[in-house]
Amino acid sequence: MPVKSVGFAIGNLRARENRMLKKSDMLRLAAASDTDELAAALSDCGIDKKDGAEIPEMLSAETEKLWKYLTDNAPDMSLFEPFIYENDFHNFKAVLKGTVRNRDYGRLLITPASVDVVLLERAVKEKRFDLLPEFMKKPAAEAYDILIKTGDSQLADCVIDAGQMTARLKKAKELDNPLVLRLVTVSVFYSNIKAALRAARAGKGRQFLETVLTDTGVCDKAKMVSAALEGEEKLLELLSSKPEMGGDKAAECYRENPWKFEKFADDFLTASAGRCRYITIGAEPLVGYMIAKKTEIKNLGIIYSGVKTGQPSEKIIERLRELYG
Repeated sequence: MPVKSVGFAIGNLRARENRMLKKSDMLRLAAASDTDELAAALSDCGIDKKDGAEIPEMLSAETEKLWKYLTDNAPDMSLFEPFIYENDFHNFKAVLKGTVRNRDYGRLLITPASVDVVLLERAVKEKRFDLLPEFMKKPAAEAYDILIKTGDSQLADCVIDAGQMTARLKKAKELDNPLVLRLVTVSVFYSNIKAALRAARAGKGRQFLETVLTDTGVCDKAKMVSAALEGEEKLLELLSSKPEMGGDKAAECYRENPWKFEKFADDFLTASAGRCRYITIGAEPLVGYMIAKKTEIKNLGIIYSGVKTGQPSEKIIERLRELYG
């Protein structure tokens, strides 16, 4: 039977945290001469390589193991619901595109999920979006209409992403847990800013911005829309006015290079999650570990991409996210 004792879960977690990859491991992995050498090095680091598995599959398996550990050990899974919603909306994207285009999507699905894949499939095939949970009905129906009527996959994705952000923030507020709310707010805020900056750079109009941006609990949606219509610099000024979210530093990073902004946003979330380590009663330390492990897996994905494309190790290393702790 899965252990649900808080004391055992936290004690077990500390041991797992100690086994997480260190900066020295990342440096060694980034120095791999090719993907075969990288796969062998990953195996040495405890990331299993099944017969014939490519590195993306290895990393996907690491994500599955993370969620299995959490579901087996977390004394309270309710705190993970806003993060599981990400999986739900990801799965809907896969089912929607796969069904409409008659392509296999089985390998794209993520667990755990709060919405059964069979229900997602039925909703799309029968156009019965009323079958879905309240938090998913509207964006699911809108994304379906967009994809069927216009074939605009990018806009459909944006609608689903906006629905996901709205649902996650609403659920986080319902949980009445300040730390989880903070983490979800940081994630939703920066996701909106990223979307707004992309839209401003592409010269998108008001209707598009109203569709893809959401209320963040930090920055009024109407202000983001207005700023984006005036251009990237106006958005960066708005971002700079939110120092409590690291906005001033984030804007500086964007002006240097957009990838530095992306890194800053991820690092800010990881730093915010660091507070979880100091809570001794409750599931919060496991929430922090989840974010830390997802960051580790993202770093491995960055290393894989860099090694595969032949980038110098120093270029790969500078893009790596800060580690937990």
